[in-house]
Amino acid sequence: MASSTLPYMKTNPKIIFFTDFDGTITLEDSNDFLRRAKNIAVLEDRMSFRDSFREMLDSVKVPFNECIETLCKNMRLDPHFLEFYNWSRENNVPIVVLSSGMKPIISALLEKMLGQKPDDHLVIIANDIESRDGQDVNSPGGWKIKYHDDSHFGHDKSLEIKPYHALPDSVRPTLLYAGDGVSDLSAASQTDLLFAKKGNDLVKYCDQKGQPYTVFENWDTILATTKDILSGKVSVRAGIQLAFFASIVLFLVVFLDNKFRVLPDSIHGHLPTHYPGTVVTDVMVVTCSSINVFAKCKPKLGTWAQVDKDLYLRSGWTSSAYIQFERKKEQDLLPTDRVVLDLRVSRLVPESSGDPKEDQEQWEPRPGGIWLKRTAKRHASDSGKAVTAIDVLFGADAVDPRAGWEVRDTPLMLDGRTEELEVRVSVRKGDPAKTKKPVPRINENGRFKIMQLADLHLSTGLGACREPVPAETIPGRKCEADPRTLDFVERLLDEEQPDMVVLSGDQVNGDTSPDVQSALFKSVKLLVDRKIPYAAIFGNHDDEGNLKRSQQMAILEDLPYSLSSAGPEEVDGVGNYIVEILGRGKTAHSALTLYLLDTHSYSPDERQFRGYDWIKPNQIRWFKNTAQGLRTKHQEYTHMHMNMAFVHIPLPEYRDSRNYYRGACDHVNDYCMLNKDHNDKPSLWMCYGGGAGFGGYGGYGGYVRRVRFFDFDMNAGRVMTYKRLEYGEIESKIDEMMIIDGATVKGPEQDHQ
Repeated sequence: MASSTLPYMKTNPKIIFFTDFDGTITLEDSNDFLRRAKNIAVLEDRMSFRDSFREMLDSVKVPFNECIETLCKNMRLDPHFLEFYNWSRENNVPIVVLSSGMKPIISALLEKMLGQKPDDHLVIIANDIESRDGQDVNSPGGWKIKYHDDSHFGHDKSLEIKPYHALPDSVRPTLLYAGDGVSDLSAASQTDLLFAKKGNDLVKYCDQKGQPYTVFENWDTILATTKDILSGKVSVRAGIQLAFFASIVLFLVVFLDNKFRVLPDSIHGHLPTHYPGTVVTDVMVVTCSSINVFAKCKPKLGTWAQVDKDLYLRSGWTSSAYIQFERKKEQDLLPTDRVVLDLRVSRLVPESSGDPKEDQEQWEPRPGGIWLKRTAKRHASDSGKAVTAIDVLFGADAVDPRAGWEVRDTPLMLDGRTEELEVRVSVRKGDPAKTKKPVPRINENGRFKIMQLADLHLSTGLGACREPVPAETIPGRKCEADPRTLDFVERLLDEEQPDMVVLSGDQVNGDTSPDVQSALFKSVKLLVDRKIPYAAIFGNHDDEGNLKRSQQMAILEDLPYSLSSAGPEEVDGVGNYIVEILGRGKTAHSALTLYLLDTHSYSPDERQFRGYDWIKPNQIRWFKNTAQGLRTKHQEYTHMHMNMAFVHIPLPEYRDSRNYYRGACDHVNDYCMLNKDHNDKPSLWMCYGGGAGFGGYGGYGGYVRRVRFFDFDMNAGRVMTYKRLEYGEIESKIDEMMIIDGATVKGPEQDHQ
């Protein structure tokens, strides 16, 4: 096709910008929440995008005009797109919106967001709608999607780009594309530069398919890059050609080195595919007598290591058992060594994977029902499939939140005791991912929500319910503490969608946690899966198991999305630290400071001070000095800065009956109490978090497990707090109240005096 007949070539542009709409031009994806579960199947190639999207839309019965009205009220434009839109119009850069959404919706949204109908330099190519069985589209269930074409996605976005991609180099403009979802990949191969939105499905899909891309967070980045391309500062097409040539050369070198080891160790060790750590070459289960003092389970000398956890959890009368594994670096591998590629637990030989390359290796049995798949191929240690570490967890509900780790579904079968304890092997493959601390920030709408998880009381294994209300959620089904607790937490995470979670102590029920690591992992797995930042402090029960506070904090500090910190060594306790929540946008200033302090466990002097421990003088000095040191910096913030603190054991001021309080007053307290200054003016709100976990005390007196939330509106300097229940009024916000307004402590309303 001649360039003169192509519609976007009429003005002879140097650049044509193709772009997705939902989640790319807009901050939200109008369909994202509804189709989230389906997209997992799309990413795994188990369901087409077309079928997934139609199935989701068929569940929407709202009249079409009401859909448009609702979306116009809730959807927001990327704050930098309007600038890009105006610049592109002035610089002859056509914008072509290629969307798997519906054209009437996109047209209405753009008109609303831009303040006018888009000029003809912006074109929309998308799906449409049609009547369902002759009904009025503006009646309930009266419309359905009409796909643009018969492709896998319902709209093959590459079809619109291909004619421009096929133009001779002498006339072909630079083709750019921006997207965020799985339906955008078809367009990527036809463009010179793909912008993929950070943290979204397109990035994952490109990684899976090996498609090059450039990450963007907003259209400010896209505008700057496009300006450079138009001005000639950056030559995308030449750069792509050079990158392609370099990648071919690198591929050939790596391929030849992998097959024939053509490079010396000094060079091979710097290849991007090289894994410098150790790989597992064998795994064994060993048992030894607990009676014979000379019989100790020690790993073989040299390259063998041991997971330092008795598989019987120290409950065996006459014996103990451990997993041992051999590990070596690549340069130390001998011709007789075989690298472990997979580990399964099964009574029978595991089924084949269906991959001919993997199935060339045979499964090898080991004690306890362990099966290993090993290979002697050169540089198998550089493969992301090579097993690089082994660990042991306990319980049918065992999970592993660490990056690259996966718990095997079947428990070890050493004997009846290990099966009863549900001993699980966790395996890490490849190079361990580097854990980067998240940077929490106020949302663009000025809001920030904190979920406080207090007293989860998780156990090693399923745990036993303690005073549950009701005793049975399903008649005849025994209450299992941890599954019920985590089901409750999971529901609230999905309904409330907090921006951050504070684990405020007693995550672990020490006396039912002979393996604290297993319980601790359960407390954060739901948060890691949802990419929610979290910070933790300890309570009086956390270190009653087999790990000290310092050991638990060392684990927490290295987990994904964790903001937890041990704090200064010279200050009493473990977990005295701050978390700064930055202001919205790109500011580096803190809008909200969280102080987290360790209140220890039990009184060190029971004769004189019975009960619980307390915050020590040097902690108070640390708190005051830190607050004073941050004051000047916080004053530079142009809006209202606020502070908040979390502790586990309550302050003595909670006992002052003269103070106003609101909420339940019981051993499992959940009330908020207002402390006043010497002028009898409101000075500080102190709020209990309630108790969330069924593995700890709590149900007597009809007390239902609950979780507290703090909803910050930084625009007004306002904080609302409320609780959500596990049973009963589960959809209600219990005891909702405003505690801060204008960044000032707010007292109770007159009718509460």
